[in-house]
Amino acid sequence: MEPEIRSYTVKNFLTAIKKKLEDTPTVWVHGVITQLTEKGNMVYMSIADFREGDVKPEATIALSCYAGRFADIRLKALACPTPFEIKEQLKVCFLLKADVYVPFGKLQGTILDIDPVYTLGELALTRSAILKRLALEGLLEKNKKLPLAAIPLRIGLVTGEKTAAYKDFTTKLDASPFRFKVSTAYARMQGNETEASVIAAIEKLLADPEIDVICIVRGGGSKTDLNYFDSEALCRAVANCPIPVFTGIGHEIDKSLLDEVAYLSCITPTDCAKRLVERVTESWTHTMDVAKSIADQTKNLLVESNRYLTASANQLQQVVSTRLQQERTKHTVIANTLQKDVQFIVKNENNRLQRNHEGLKQGSRKILDLAKSRFELLETRVKGADPQTALAKGYTLTLGADGKFVRNAAQLKPGDVLKTRFRDGAVESVVQ
Repeated sequence: MEPEIRSYTVKNFLTAIKKKLEDTPTVWVHGVITQLTEKGNMVYMSIADFREGDVKPEATIALSCYAGRFADIRLKALACPTPFEIKEQLKVCFLLKADVYVPFGKLQGTILDIDPVYTLGELALTRSAILKRLALEGLLEKNKKLPLAAIPLRIGLVTGEKTAAYKDFTTKLDASPFRFKVSTAYARMQGNETEASVIAAIEKLLADPEIDVICIVRGGGSKTDLNYFDSEALCRAVANCPIPVFTGIGHEIDKSLLDEVAYLSCITPTDCAKRLVERVTESWTHTMDVAKSIADQTKNLLVESNRYLTASANQLQQVVSTRLQQERTKHTVIANTLQKDVQFIVKNENNRLQRNHEGLKQGSRKILDLAKSRFELLETRVKGADPQTALAKGYTLTLGADGKFVRNAAQLKPGDVLKTRFRDGAVESVVQ
């Protein structure tokens, strides 16, 4: 005969399971916090397992904890040598007691305690993994290799609004003898918005091409607040920033991953401003040293040049005096020679003029006699060519009717009237 199968209500069934689970021992369970909500005197949470490289959880369990107990657990985490805040995306290991929430038939666990060693180990591993990736990509030194302005007076400041860090930083700059220009981009410097807020502030400052350096400063606080500056995305933004980035986050003992990738890591906001003042002071001192060196060299050069010019002037004076004396002597010789030459030339010219004068007297007479002889000869020729002379010798001249000389008979024809001139008169005749 088969045993009788009893029938239960849902509530009875779940209550029986709940009572059964009460006998199970507490166990340590680790996973990633995917949800955390605080409502009244209760804290609700979910943790899950994830396969590497997959964002979809393989298994998830809901957890609950009384607010008072969760406060103790939170204080335990904050009291660690490296304190941390219990928040979403954190890897944790809780001591759990299995339970069932009867109204919904939901399997859940009650949080009794936390193992901070597990979380610290996971945080260290995560931080170490990020640091290793940044190192392999050469991002730890990238920003450090950028050239820093010799006189970084134009500063981009990323900090919280109306914070002590802002006041400490700007007060230190204002106390210096230099005129710094600070452009501020306010950001959330703690909490889950830190990463996106700081990255946005950096991008805003980079829109100003005149900024020489960006400073990210935050005052001291709990170590959990400073964990936000271990963000890989924020580290990459600073490492790839095209201008040098200074950090002044927390206190002297604090060191975030952001400090590792920055151009310069300062211990406090005041120290960050101090480094900028020192940089400008060094440049100013160097400038003054260079100016003094130039002044000294110029002074020495002027003294040396003055000495050289004085020596040159004396040498030139001697050379000029010698040259003047030589020229005077030369001119005296030339003047004496010229005087003798002039006297010789004048004497020769006087002799030539006397010869010419005498020659002119004799020559004029000879010229006149020659001209007279030529004239008489010409006169004789003219008289010889005169028709009257020919007529006086017994010759005659025959003229035609046109008054022209008849030189041969071929010019005449019968009936032409001719006129014949004689020494003592003329007669007319007709050609037959």
